Amino acid sequence: MKDEEEKGGIMNRFRGFLSGFSRGFIVIVCLLTGATRLHSAEEVWAWGWNGGGQLGDNTRTDRWEPIQTHNLTDIIAIAAGHEHSLALKSDGTVWAWGYNLYGELGDNTTTWRWEPVQTHNITDVIAIAAGRNHSLTLKSDGTVWAWGRNWMGQLGDNTTTNRFEPVQTHIADVISIAAGHEHSLALKSDGTVWAWGENYCGQFGDGTFTDRLEPIQTHIADVIAIAGGCVHSLALKSDGTVWACGADGYGQLGDNTTCTDSLEPVQTHITDVIAIAAGYGHSLALKSDGTVWAWGWNDRGQIGDNTTTNRFEPVQTHIADIIAIAAGFEHSLALKSDGTVWAWGCNSNHGQLGDSTTTNRFEPVQTHILTNVSAIAAGHYHSLAVANVLGIEESENDELGIMDYKLQAYPNPFRSVTSIQNQVSSIQVYDLSGRLIETTKGNTIGKNLKPGVYFLKAEGYKPVKVIKLR
Repeated sequence: MKDEEEKGGIMNRFRGFLSGFSRGFIVIVCLLTGATRLHSAEEVWAWGWNGGGQLGDNTRTDRWEPIQTHNLTDIIAIAAGHEHSLALKSDGTVWAWGYNLYGELGDNTTTWRWEPVQTHNITDVIAIAAGRNHSLTLKSDGTVWAWGRNWMGQLGDNTTTNRFEPVQTHIADVISIAAGHEHSLALKSDGTVWAWGENYCGQFGDGTFTDRLEPIQTHIADVIAIAGGCVHSLALKSDGTVWACGADGYGQLGDNTTCTDSLEPVQTHITDVIAIAAGYGHSLALKSDGTVWAWGWNDRGQIGDNTTTNRFEPVQTHIADIIAIAAGFEHSLALKSDGTVWAWGCNSNHGQLGDSTTTNRFEPVQTHILTNVSAIAAGHYHSLAVANVLGIEESENDELGIMDYKLQAYPNPFRSVTSIQNQVSSIQVYDLSGRLIETTKGNTIGKNLKPGVYFLKAEGYKPVKVIKLR
């Protein structure tokens, strides 16, 4: 109630302040503190299971819709494990949160973290991956570093010692990484695939069932992308074909067989593929035409073809115009070209589809709230996205000439400079009393501002447009 009264007081003052303007548009901007909320670009949003704190909102409460992970901005990549999450910042640092019993956060503790903490002694990172209880990073020099559980050698340092901080995997010249349940994969610049850790079902594709404490070469070449499932692995070749190895109990290899583990890569019955993803017992592929195809385990609808029938060959998921895919334990995610996220499969108890229900979905449904998404990741029963989300509420005062208008402003929290992403001739900044604080030409403000609530008038728009960002 107090918050609503504060908002009402601000809006009353704002209406009086606004009456002196005849041109431009006014934006209420909250810089660090105040009644309104401004979300910045490249933030992490999370939903679903939160038992280990893997959503990063300082709770262990499951969320059926996306909520913002705390204290993360400038994110360029994300990864989701069993009960932990990773984020890569644009400065090359890695941040982690959630379950940490085996050191999977890399902060030299086994303390669970409900908010992100920085992984120790690792910088200059360009890619991240998360397994069940271990984490991988790829540095710009082509080296791989890993931490967390290591009982099967999934860290690749020739030991079975759990590591609470990053250690270097015994491999170099790597351009991509992936993590399965208890195994790890790396793609070298020469197109070869290397694997280490658990090989119980032949998921290495090296013709054996032998676990490895160091990377060993898989029997496949000319590869451009890799993905790790629970106990199966996928590889995408430069010719658009998909190859798979390991467990096939649900048909997750996609070669129209089942119950026959494959120690060598076999060709999945699909072509023209540009991206792949692997879940517990199902697999996904994105074709160049924007369609998604899936195969394998389908008891919760994770194939997305409106059935619960396991598929031994790829079938088309009921969705199109997709640019990225991700696979969780029993659910799937897709990112559309319009920046929206769609999900299908298991949703019971945890809400990992993000549609504000716990209803399993056999066809894709839109995840709530999220727009302007640039990356997605799927964990065991939770999901992550990198997004620039701007909530817009129209004022109830019709006489102000209300229009729905989208504005991008960042960063948040306010630090030193805020950019307004629009074509404007000039911006005037006023405080709550209507006093002019700053005038600037172009779209950068805030060099001399303290944290607080400000009104922005951008010249060049008729009629006046009132926007409240939350």
